[in-house]
Amino acid sequence: MTPSAATTAVPERATTRAATAGLPAWATLGILFGLVSAASIVLWGPIGVSGTYPRFVGAVLRLFDPAYAASNPYLVKMGALFKPETFLVVGLVIGGFLAARTDKRTRVPEVERVHAMETSDAARHRDAFIGGLLIVFGARLAGGCTSGHIISGITQLSLSGIVFGAAVFASGIFTAKLIRKGA
Repeated sequence: MTPSAATTAVPERATTRAATAGLPAWATLGILFGLVSAASIVLWGPIGVSGTYPRFVGAVLRLFDPAYAASNPYLVKMGALFKPETFLVVGLVIGGFLAARTDKRTRVPEVERVHAMETSDAARHRDAFIGGLLIVFGARLAGGCTSGHIISGITQLSLSGIVFGAAVFASGIFTAKLIRKGA
């Protein structure tokens, strides 16, 4: 590098901060996320993910047993499958798939097994699936999922959303410290 190029070179991080009025990237992305969340609430209403699953079950039941689906008050309350939340779930799946396929690393790191019972990938996948089902069941029992309570709740400055978000992060930190010493 020539001396004149060395004096004019600006580190990438400094350029990013200068472009965002001195804000770190996480703060800029947080503000952007808040604006998109607020726009979503204004345009479509509060969003969440867990409602998509009973809507999917309802759509399948309407195909095979329309009378039962029409007589089930919960499925009627949940409504049709095609709502903004459904597209959010589809986008999450597609985005995860594309991110995994476009990753430039030649070797994907091995997922750490937290529990001693998980001696194989099949056991890990089984446990993750069962855990996911329990989370969805709990979310529906609670009337919404973490994305609904935290993202939509906090965006609307709901006291329950703020308290729930604080409890989720506090319990997550506590659990991480229990599972991994020094976390």
